[in-house]
Amino acid sequence: MRSTEFDVAVVGAGPIGAATARHLADRGARVLIVGPDEPADHKGHDGVWSGHYDQGRLGHVLEVPLVASLLAARSIRRFGELAERTGVEFTRPVHSLAVMPAAPEGHEPSEWFDLGRLMRNAQDVGYSAEHLSESRLRERYPHLAFEPGHECVVQRDALIVNPRDLAAAELAAATAAGAVLVRDEITEIGPPGRRRGLTAGSGASWTADAVVLATGASTNAGGLLPRRLAMDVFGATVVLVEVPGPEAVDLPGIMYYKQRGGELLFGGIVMSPLRYPDGRWYVKCSGAGLLDNPLGTREEIAAWVRTGGSAADIEPALAVLRELLPAEAAASLGPARVRPCLVSRNRNGHPYVDHADENLVVVVEGERGVMAADELGRLTASLAATGRWTDGIPHRLFQAEWT
Repeated sequence: MRSTEFDVAVVGAGPIGAATARHLADRGARVLIVGPDEPADHKGHDGVWSGHYDQGRLGHVLEVPLVASLLAARSIRRFGELAERTGVEFTRPVHSLAVMPAAPEGHEPSEWFDLGRLMRNAQDVGYSAEHLSESRLRERYPHLAFEPGHECVVQRDALIVNPRDLAAAELAAATAAGAVLVRDEITEIGPPGRRRGLTAGSGASWTADAVVLATGASTNAGGLLPRRLAMDVFGATVVLVEVPGPEAVDLPGIMYYKQRGGELLFGGIVMSPLRYPDGRWYVKCSGAGLLDNPLGTREEIAAWVRTGGSAADIEPALAVLRELLPAEAAASLGPARVRPCLVSRNRNGHPYVDHADENLVVVVEGERGVMAADELGRLTASLAATGRWTDGIPHRLFQAEWT
């Protein structure tokens, strides 16, 4: 008979939850991990939804603040060992470009639009990054037409990380080390006590000495916390533009903040061609309405997912690609489609890794939750297993804020 008693139960089986379970199991803990699988059809969806239902995210260290670069670097350095251990390949190499307008002479750039800071942060965590002026950017990538007056920092040893496959690799490692995976959704976590009870939608129940809540953008909406985290959730759109194959469009991974006359025309990701589960190849772009759709409840999240994303974001994405790409490549662009996504934003600008009560730990990160997932899982596993913070990064950076 399968045990219903565990040392730690992890609620949420996305990249961070799966990584947490993996690191706990590697410590010798008896681990339960519970989370639904990706729904076959989002159009009839009624429940939680994960942002890792995607084929590609940038894995790089061109981030602010510095702690974001450090978390990514720690995580990325373990990717090779994880792939070898599980046989699941979830990365491929790519140049990562951060392209944005140069700061006007005599003005200090903002924290988020500071190429010098991006480069220093990369170097501080042991990676090489190079600043390219406007003219050098044209020389290095002559086939791409960036907005005049824009400069770049490039990390040439970056990765594209497949979020679905990363979660699969973490789960494979966790279960191989003894963790028990259940594809269900937790609907109730019992009150604090020596042991916590958990109940799933199927009616199954378990107990654990400690619980980790790793449910991403659905963390507040699930009603499993004793109080609400200070975090914002938005319904975002991903635009997928079909291309004939991986060689049809020569693109690095680009964070592109395109401005003209002080007006932001595009701010987001343009990704190298990726193969999606339907077998077709797509260039992925961030939708223009990234923060236009605030969501609060489980019902609002489910309703957003059922929309399939905003078709209004297609034309702005196509306009960016047509201007960016050479004429031949732009002519090869096929039909565009949209997919729903969720974006969460913590009020402190850092991940939350903290106790919600004496034996309930919550972990949530928004935009960097894939590339930093393994390290966030390690930090969370340590906190859940020992009850205390033991890392050299000060815990105050990760302490949760509550509403």
